[in-house]
Amino acid sequence: MGAVIALRVAADRPDRVRAVVLAGCFFPPARNGRSLTASVAGYGRHRVAFVREARRGSSVAGGSSGGAGGRRATGGSLRSLVGLAVRPARFDGLARAARAPVLVVHAADDHHVPVDFAVAAARSRGWDLRVLPAGGHHAHVVTPEPWLEAVVPWLRPEPSGPPPHTPRG
Repeated sequence: MGAVIALRVAADRPDRVRAVVLAGCFFPPARNGRSLTASVAGYGRHRVAFVREARRGSSVAGGSSGGAGGRRATGGSLRSLVGLAVRPARFDGLARAARAPVLVVHAADDHHVPVDFAVAAARSRGWDLRVLPAGGHHAHVVTPEPWLEAVVPWLRPEPSGPPPHTPRG
């Protein structure tokens, strides 16, 4: 939910946001050129993998928000995300309104949001994309080193022109 909130802040306060990193973000369902049958089958395999990971108690599936309090909070958040999934134009409007550069960092084994959804969202909007081989939905926690290797260089400021003039005297 935090990544969607980051997009909203970027859309509402463009004067205050210079760049956005979307990590473990929700993205609307996408077919990526696949047939409807192939897309549904792929998403079914994705959900089966999620259930297997959740049964094992894996941090890849469960993340760091375990406990009853985390589950209650997730219910309200999920309603909002389902609304974005059912009406992808809402997400598209939010994404268009966020004028700052965007980096999407998504793990290939994210069992909450399929990597295909992240790839389609980044490509269609011209966002930068880094796909990590592992790390699940919380790659920044589960595999912090590869996550930082993807993010830190992207955040480094580029030189903004010639060096300042230094008067000689």
